[in-house]
Amino acid sequence: MRVILLLVLIFSRQLDAEPKTLKVAVNIGPPWAFYQEGKGITGIDVEIIRQILTKMGYHSEFHLLAYNRLIKEFNEGKFDVASPAAFPPDNGYLTTPYLPFADVVVSLEYNKYNINTLADLKGKNIIAYQFATSVLGQEFADTVKEENYLEVAERELQLKLLVNARTDVVIGERRLLNYIMQKNHPAERITIHPIFITQPYGAIFKDQPLQQQFDQELEKLQQSGLYQDILNNWP
Repeated sequence: MRVILLLVLIFSRQLDAEPKTLKVAVNIGPPWAFYQEGKGITGIDVEIIRQILTKMGYHSEFHLLAYNRLIKEFNEGKFDVASPAAFPPDNGYLTTPYLPFADVVVSLEYNKYNINTLADLKGKNIIAYQFATSVLGQEFADTVKEENYLEVAERELQLKLLVNARTDVVIGERRLLNYIMQKNHPAERITIHPIFITQPYGAIFKDQPLQQQFDQELEKLQQSGLYQDILNNWP
């Protein structure tokens, strides 16, 4: 009996020593977070979070979600971490911003559009991502409210409409739009109009001690150079 009790105690301690798994919701959109055949869920955001959580002693279980569902289900307590956090959360704790999102205007090169300010969007058909009027500010919202403006969740559809001349411009994150164009429409040449300020975002944690530990490990990752290496993998 003593031997059995000892074995049970040893096994229980081994279970306690196993790293806990954190459920992480990430917004689907290459190259930030996407599914790659043979590799699983990967991308800039995924690999940064994975590296840091591993250093913290945790396994990570990633889930790809549309942004509105990501925020909703995080607020419902279904995930330990959600990223990116572009809006003030109902609950949870924001990390230090680490994702250099750069929203831009994209047009087809042959149209030769001269777009240097928000005012240059007037008179154009415009497609942007969901909640863009909230993210990009009141001046942008005022500019597009009188225009032929549409918010579309699917990035692939946004660019398909651009290539098929169903819209004049698409507004979205530079790396993301570049990635999809190169993958789906490699023969098309685009012009990028960087009229918005680059806005860095972070993640959001359900527990504050984990958020604080994440920030500490994030700083170490940046100082080591590995953070920049991950960004360089998807220029």
